[in-house]
This record gives sequence, structure tokens and C-alpha cells, in this order.
Amino acid sequence: MKFKTVYVLFNAVILLSFAFIFFLPLLMLGPDYFSVFVSRNWIAGVLFLGTLLIVNLYFLRNWKLFQSLEREDWPAVIQLLEQRVFVRRRLARNNVKMLVNAYLITSKLDEILKLSAFVEENRPGLMTRFALPFGIPYLLRDDPAAAERFFGRFQEVKGAADRNWLAWNYAFALLQQKQVDAARAALIEVLDRRPEPVLQLLTLYMLDSAVREDEQVAERVRAGRAELTRRYSPEAWRRTVDSGSRNMEVVLLSPIVRDASAWLFPGPGAGERQGPESVH
Repeated sequence: MKFKTVYVLFNAVILLSFAFIFFLPLLMLGPDYFSVFVSRNWIAGVLFLGTLLIVNLYFLRNWKLFQSLEREDWPAVIQLLEQRVFVRRRLARNNVKMLVNAYLITSKLDEILKLSAFVEENRPGLMTRFALPFGIPYLLRDDPAAAERFFGRFQEVKGAADRNWLAWNYAFALLQQKQVDAARAALIEVLDRRPEPVLQLLTLYMLDSAVREDEQVAERVRAGRAELTRRYSPEAWRRTVDSGSRNMEVVLLSPIVRDASAWLFPGPGAGERQGPESVH
């Protein structure tokens, strides 16, 4: 359904509902009681109409943006949001979130880094909220040292959004640089925090393929793998992975997720694969 149609229907339904509730006493009890009802409840009516006006002003101010999103016209979306963020400096969470997602969809990695730097300079409190999408360019480039520096900044920030994913990315960067002990410690910490199932599997898979010489870690991996196979059938696991595809990083790591899923539920003749070296 088109945005314009939804907008018209929304207003029509709300106004008709309000009119029905407000004028029902007039139809049921007559004009004398209705005047008493209005004198006692007119403030509620004014508040309702005022709220409706504010909602409509919000939609009208964002009309071009919503229409561009509906058409999936990403250049237009980016242009509108860049005007808001960089020119007007309106660094509201929704503006930053939509802009970074539009950059991701259009693979504009350099622009994500520019947005990250701009946010850090002008509203640094948002960095912990958007650390994961801001860090995606570091995952996709062959510079694990830069990825280590970026994701390492958030390892002790308990209030950071997507904290477990940030820790996994940090460990991934360490492994790419052969810093096995530090990576193992970071991955064990992720497991201790009971991450979501897909991230739990990726953590177990990375531990199994990269740090097998530690028997305690190997036992932890065996126990975690057995737990997942008890909780999920192959079909149920596929649905779990599909539901996690709303996370942009799960999409970017889909080759590794497929390998890890094959390791969790090996088919006939399937062999266990070596750990990942990159996300390409």
C-alpha cells in the first residue's frame, strides 16, 4: 500500500473515530446532555486534535523522505538525510540511523567513515549507539589493525549497543593478526554473556577452528555445540538464521554463517572447515 494512501486512511479513521465518540452522546441522550458533556470534556477534545495536528506536521515535514524510501530511491534518501545531518546538524538518532543504513545499502563505505567522524565530533554520545554499523567498513577492508583499534575502543563500554557483536568483531580482528590468546579471551567473554544463537554459533566456530590446542576451550566448544544441536533441528536453525538476517552484519557474514551452520549440522560426507581469514 502506498504511503499517501496509508496517510489518508490514517487521518480518515482517526477523525471518524473521534467524531463517533465525541458526538455519540448527542445522538443517544439529546442536545441538553451533550452541552454538559462538551463543557466537561472539551479539554480532552482539544488535546486530541492538537496531537493529531502534531502527527500530521511530522508526516508533512518528512513527506519527501517517506516517498523516497517507498520508491527505494536511495540517492534521494541520502541527499535529504545528508542535508539534515551535515548541513543542519540535526543529529537525531533516526536521522543518523537512516543515513548509515542508506550508506550500507549503497555500499558507500567511505561515507560511513565520514559520518562516524562527524558524529564523534558533534555528538559523541551517539558513537556507542551506532558503533556496530560505523565499524562495518573496518570489517570489509583488509586492515585488521584498524579494526582492532576501532572495536577495541568499545570493549569496556558496558552500555554500548550490540556489545557482543562488537566483542566478536574485535576478536576477529585479533585472529587475523595471529593474536590468538587475546582473541580467545574475548571470545570466551562473549560466550559467558550468553549471546543470541547466531552469534553463539559464530563464536564457537571461531574458537573451534582457531584455538583448538586448548583442551578447556575445546571442551567448552563441544558443550556449546551439543547445546545448540539439542535446541534446534536443521530446519529450525535455518529459520533462526533467516530471522537474524535483519542484522546487517549477519548479512555481511553470510558465507561464514553458512560454513558455521554446516559445521553445526554436517551433512553426509561434510568435513569440518578451517576458520575464516576474512569476510570477503
